[in-house]
Amino acid sequence: MSELLVLSDADVRLLLTPRAAIDSQRAALTAAAEQRVTAAGVLSSVDPADDSLVFAHTAAVPGLTGVTCKFGLQVPGNSARGLPSVHAMVMMLRPGTGEPLACLNGTALTALRTAAGIGAAAEVLARPDATRLGLAGAGAVAREAARMIAAVRPLNQILVHSRTAASGAALAASLTAELGVPASAVAGAEQLAARSDIIVTATTSREPVIRGDWLQPGVTVLTVGSYQPDRRELDLAATRRADATFADDPGKALVNCGMLAEAAEHGITVDPQPVGEVIAGRRAGRTSPGDVVLFHCTGLGVQDAALAAAVLELAASAGIGKTVDF
Repeated sequence: MSELLVLSDADVRLLLTPRAAIDSQRAALTAAAEQRVTAAGVLSSVDPADDSLVFAHTAAVPGLTGVTCKFGLQVPGNSARGLPSVHAMVMMLRPGTGEPLACLNGTALTALRTAAGIGAAAEVLARPDATRLGLAGAGAVAREAARMIAAVRPLNQILVHSRTAASGAALAASLTAELGVPASAVAGAEQLAARSDIIVTATTSREPVIRGDWLQPGVTVLTVGSYQPDRRELDLAATRRADATFADDPGKALVNCGMLAEAAEHGITVDPQPVGEVIAGRRAGRTSPGDVVLFHCTGLGVQDAALAAAVLELAASAGIGKTVDF
């Protein structure tokens, strides 16, 4: 019989600071760029009945994490039910023996690792003087992304655009109270784009939310929800306008990211580069303050593995979590 550490949503959030989360994703994205990830696997399937996405991601980084598996379901309709759109659990196996080591709340872990990955990308891609953040979307990932980006840039303005005015206003009020940064809801995405140095698109939209002719020189756009070929948060003009395009995994992005799939359909060649190379200092994120830079997040199992490993280390030091016989 072995012991299994169980960490709840509250445990994960209590243990992780934005900096600790971002540092875990810097390690994950660098490992992906250097091809040091093992046990990597992805399984996903969309149910057309309700547009839900079932997924399973596995990964490990030798010397950094155990083998980690995340299994879950994303249900877009859950927001109308007052529920998180993603429900998941993360299992980590002990390095060397494969014994079950820990089970973590995957809903919290998914939102935090996605947002921390966005924060890690923003840290190396956004202009150093970027102070204005625009959030297209008002869900859990948008909220967490604002927290992460506030840890790497001195924000003085946050704008939120949502499909429903109430959700945008609620998130803006919450971020103002938590971060001490003036935040407000805007009625249109064009207004958001015109007034933002950094834009995060955290939607599941199949139609463009941000258009290329709205983008200002020097803007950094980080997309989260275009993880399937039919999901396109940016229009073709935005893809064409980019001076540099990065991804968490360029190979996966070329197949899965909706904007890159659309570009290929139109015979437009886009050569996304791994953001991990920028994090590692081997590639420049931008060559000019006026560059328009895009980053596409498709989601990697190594991100879950790295964040889970960080949480386990912090939990051991703090004595947090419940141990059960397994």
